[in-house]
Amino acid sequence: MIEGGEAKTFSISIEWENSRFAELGRTRRMLRRLREELIELSPRREPPEVLFLYDRFTIDGDLVDRVVTEEFQPQQTPAATRIVPTDHLRYYQQKNLGAALTRGQIVIFLDCDVVPERGWLGAMLAAFDDPAVDVVGGETYVELDGFLSRAFALFWLFSLRADDGDLAPARFFHANNVAFRREIFNAHGFPDLPIYRGQCTLLGDAIATARAGFFRLRGARVSHPYPSSFGYFIARALHGGRDWVLVETVRAQSGRIRLGRVWTDYGQRLRDARQRIGGHRSEVSLGRVGAVGAMAIAFVYLSLQAAGGALTLARPNLLPRLLPI
Repeated sequence: MIEGGEAKTFSISIEWENSRFAELGRTRRMLRRLREELIELSPRREPPEVLFLYDRFTIDGDLVDRVVTEEFQPQQTPAATRIVPTDHLRYYQQKNLGAALTRGQIVIFLDCDVVPERGWLGAMLAAFDDPAVDVVGGETYVELDGFLSRAFALFWLFSLRADDGDLAPARFFHANNVAFRREIFNAHGFPDLPIYRGQCTLLGDAIATARAGFFRLRGARVSHPYPSSFGYFIARALHGGRDWVLVETVRAQSGRIRLGRVWTDYGQRLRDARQRIGGHRSEVSLGRVGAVGAMAIAFVYLSLQAAGGALTLARPNLLPRLLPI
């Protein structure tokens, strides 16, 4: 645990990379919701720093400026707002830079494609009034807006939305909705690895090893989209398998991940998906036919993920060359 207490100042770092895969309307909703959260908190908190970071070689900077101006309205929002172009920095690298460019006692990371619920920011910050709290991972769930979203909500990366607001000890967080005391983030940061996602797993391991106050706050909720395009569905699944192999290789510290572990993990994920779909389908308003369809989608996605892992064992750098994401 890092010695601390009530945090008076905070900074928010928002990457713009995920806008390549999500509808711009989600980013607009995120900006409007965040602005409302800041206005609501402004009588009780000092104005924060809010940074928007993007890679100027893949993202249209004029579009970023226009959308932020239209939806976030920096001149009328109680925050010191900056838009920061970067050179070839990716998702986690942008988050590390965002932390380095800010000075708030609390560093909050939010993604451009998640939409906070009302009260998200206040709940996140209030958790740090307890000096035992150093890291707070919020609750991310798939937004339900059709059959595919309901299927992904049941088997994909995130838990189903829950109404409770409990703060509980944790060992894992999602990088799209998390806050750190600055000193704990500065001591670790997201590791710089040649993978698409997974750095948050390794950072979570480091924080747990450091015996910091690591918690999950289910009351700090944001909604997330599912992979809506066919190309991104395939790429995300294949790279998910590659990420798992490379992250587990780092975690193992010695030896090499073998093919048997990939297939064992694949089988366990299929069993988990079947259990979640069968046990929770009614919570997302899926009938039995819908549950069969959801399991079919899970089977395809998880099979591609396992194939990505197996391919990575044979040719670690082939996927990024054939199917960059």
